[in-house]
Amino acid sequence: MLEDISNTALFKGILGQEPNALEYLYSSFFPKVAATIGSLGGDRDDANDAFQEAVILFYRKAKANELDESVAVLPYLMSVSRIIFLKRIRDAKIDKGIDRDYVALHTDSAPVESEYIASKQKELFYLHFKKLSSVCQKVLLAFFEGLSFGQIAESMGFASEEYARRKKYLCKERLVERIKKDPLYKKLSEEGELYEGEY
Repeated sequence: MLEDISNTALFKGILGQEPNALEYLYSSFFPKVAATIGSLGGDRDDANDAFQEAVILFYRKAKANELDESVAVLPYLMSVSRIIFLKRIRDAKIDKGIDRDYVALHTDSAPVESEYIASKQKELFYLHFKKLSSVCQKVLLAFFEGLSFGQIAESMGFASEEYARRKKYLCKERLVERIKKDPLYKKLSEEGELYEGEY
């Protein structure tokens, strides 16, 4: 069992992306977040995703000096994880309606257009996938192939399953960020041909 870490040490550990601080977060804080998300109808994967986003947001704000050592890490992560999960529920409801309307308008009436869009999406995806680090490529490929996070951690030599999960999330975020900056993404988005959810 990991020793308790003070709030200040934890803050510095997150800012420095120190493995022991991240491990402490998942062993000590994540179960509480999972319980909160569970009470809202989410499962463990929902909790993991929300918690990872909250940790990344905390890190970014700390790095930008928008948060300091006086911020209580646990309450902050609990609150942000909850907000992220609830926002995802709302967004999912909206996305379902949009997807349904899009399919009704395009799938039957324009199959050639659908194939073209799919081709452009894949082209954009692979173009930026190849620009990722070799580690990120391997992690994402393993995930796409259906390997569990435990298997990914073992094959990549990571310290834990949670670290593998976090690494996959960060690599995916990096890929999405690259794709969004591509002018083609903007063009297709403006034409209603490409969704963020595809990635």
